[in-house]
Amino acid sequence: MKSGLQGNLRVALGLACRLAVVLCVVSPTHAETATLEFEITDALNWRGDKAADIPTKVVETYSYDEKADVLTVEFRFDRKGFVPLPPMLALAAERGFPIELPPQVKPTGQVCPIGPLMGIENSDGYRCSIKGLGLYVLRRPRLGDGKVPEELLKELQSEIEKIIAVERPLAPWLVLVNVPGSGPDHRGDVYWHNPAETLYLLAEAAPVLEEKARGRLKKYLEDLRALEPPEKLRSVSFTEGVPREYCPHDRNLLKKWETDVLAYRVKGEGPIWSLYGLARYYELAGLKVDKDVMDRCSVIVSKGLEHRDWATMYWMRGHSPEFNAVHAVNQLFAGSVGYIRLARLAGDAKAEAMGWGMLGRMAVLRYAMGKYTRFQHEHHMFSVEARYPGEIMGKPDADPSVKVQTDPNKYAIPKDPAWWVKADGGQWIGNLRTWSWTQPADDVRQVHRLDEQGVEVWEWAGVDCGGSGQKRQRGEKDYWYGRLAPYYLPFADMTPELGLFLADHLAAESRAYVQRVRENQPHWYAAYCEAILSAEIGFMTPCNAHNLFMAEAWILGEKPQTLERYIDVPWLKQGDLFYIHKLTEAIKAYRGVTWPAGQRSAPVDPRP
Repeated sequence: MKSGLQGNLRVALGLACRLAVVLCVVSPTHAETATLEFEITDALNWRGDKAADIPTKVVETYSYDEKADVLTVEFRFDRKGFVPLPPMLALAAERGFPIELPPQVKPTGQVCPIGPLMGIENSDGYRCSIKGLGLYVLRRPRLGDGKVPEELLKELQSEIEKIIAVERPLAPWLVLVNVPGSGPDHRGDVYWHNPAETLYLLAEAAPVLEEKARGRLKKYLEDLRALEPPEKLRSVSFTEGVPREYCPHDRNLLKKWETDVLAYRVKGEGPIWSLYGLARYYELAGLKVDKDVMDRCSVIVSKGLEHRDWATMYWMRGHSPEFNAVHAVNQLFAGSVGYIRLARLAGDAKAEAMGWGMLGRMAVLRYAMGKYTRFQHEHHMFSVEARYPGEIMGKPDADPSVKVQTDPNKYAIPKDPAWWVKADGGQWIGNLRTWSWTQPADDVRQVHRLDEQGVEVWEWAGVDCGGSGQKRQRGEKDYWYGRLAPYYLPFADMTPELGLFLADHLAAESRAYVQRVRENQPHWYAAYCEAILSAEIGFMTPCNAHNLFMAEAWILGEKPQTLERYIDVPWLKQGDLFYIHKLTEAIKAYRGVTWPAGQRSAPVDPRP
């Protein structure tokens, strides 16, 4: 196994060099730096027989050279020894992510669920570089002059005017998805309670509106930003705004969701995700960011970076940003982009350097997540038995955590192409079925849970309505059943920049997932279409149609005529921000969207 890993790593690094990725010895040119310090912990024994030789602390220093579009990360350990790569970074490098590593980095042959063990012997540090991240931050898409159907423009204008005409801000949307009789207070989710998300989704529409309407929308967003500042508010009130629905919910029910069911998501400092929408507002308004606002944003970042884990490049159990890992990384990628933009508007070079470091980490991690199931299969960590995340169907001993398998009957894909769906026969929980599974490429499962204790993968995910992020421990009765607002994982809260990143780096994996949804639910885009996921759910959650639509538009580059069909109809009387966003992106597709090429370097996966 060791010689195979060494050969694969040489292939990956060789291809990266031929793609003109910068050498790791390139130093930043007069750039500001930022640092993060980590304790090197090991709950999974990922260090193996190198444990005694691996230092216990490391400081990462980030600097970005804008002219070369290079992020340089220096790793400095507290003593000499075997200095490893974070295993998730090693996984990304092994799979072809365009990161330049020192030639001294060698694989050890040891592999664990969070990645292979690679590093340098008898050293106290190293430096690596990533080129091309500037494309996702500093360059903006350009709109062409293609002809747009007049009815689309009128419909968008109408929906925007409905929002502006309301005298008070609209309330968030409480989406209850349970069947009648099963209790209305624990199955669902709340949309657009984060004030920054509202700024983002409406700001996206501004460029395609006619001038007067654009001016009215900008004034509306200016007033909204002053009334509900994202740098101070994690969530707006569920009860004070004007209802969006045709049949508004009871105020007491809304208050219960705000103070009880989703308390863990609406209290405390705002999430790093908020910084994307805030930056989007400042860009639209053409304003500088003052010091007080920037300081508040930096507090959000400082709080958000607590309890991070070095080896996984993610957060520790009980402190994760969202219940589902890939969803959280989508948000953190966007939030890092927003933080950099805010810092540049504020002239805060130190904060900008931290933003580049955060973005580099999340870009590596998102790529590793997208390649994770291929890594599983290659290293015999796939299991035909570990199919459900937690206790289900009377199997209290079910353990979905990824681990190395020694039995070929468990890690080898069965010969019957329909083995997965047949094994699911009789299951009363709805899943995203895999009708033909003959090769690793058919595995579209996503990283559902990631922490220092392990990894779990699953086809879809949900909102942990009764808990608080990933704080639940496996084995609790409702670990599965309590996640009752099911959604498709890989595109949740995806922004245009992340869509471009996925198109550049994970297009095949994204296409495979979209195709799987199409097979299972051809009318996925329809409002109030029936549910196919989870248990006792009446209709598909609204975010799914929105997320899949954006994947079609941003990653797969679907034709505008097809996107127009996927818009369908609004779910709400007024203020359906998902509907508005779909109208906006269809109009942009008709006009034509191009991104500056920048200095991106495409990844090359050395495996078939």
